[in-house]
Amino acid sequence: MATQANSLSYAGCNFLRQRLVLSTLSGRPVKIRKIRARDDNPGLRDFEASFIRLLDKITNGSRIEINQTGTTLYYQPGLLYGGSVEHDCSVLRGIGYYLESLLCLAPFMKHPLKIVLRGVTNDQVDPSVSIENKPWCGFCFVSCHNPTCEKKVPHKAFYFKCIFLLLFTLRFRG
Repeated sequence: MATQANSLSYAGCNFLRQRLVLSTLSGRPVKIRKIRARDDNPGLRDFEASFIRLLDKITNGSRIEINQTGTTLYYQPGLLYGGSVEHDCSVLRGIGYYLESLLCLAPFMKHPLKIVLRGVTNDQVDPSVSIENKPWCGFCFVSCHNPTCEKKVPHKAFYFKCIFLLLFTLRFRG
């Protein structure tokens, strides 16, 4: 088992998702310090914590340590397991925020990933679900079942977003 001394070390919240995805693919632990340490609201945001919970659900044996203020994260990845997973995404970011990383990780899982994501399907920052449900490469098949609206969530003045249920399955063609 790797120790924190052998982990990669970063400072700041830049590229947090990418660092965690690459850590998961390489099997190398990562320690990220000073996450918004100088902000009025320091530490991880809700959508980042939700992403970390999602990583924990799709892996087996991950070790995650977050200090009390949320400004330091230690992540030792487990094995990419896959299987059937349900996850409630943060309403602060779109489902595309989570799908981008899942598209990178899903081909390397032990079992096909069948995931139900509940969250905002479209926002101004992240790719919309309609973009993500297209076949994205020759060896993978992505299917997106028709989403059904559960409730509306207010976001900024005059904007409303629906919470949708999405089933995402990625399998090898072969």
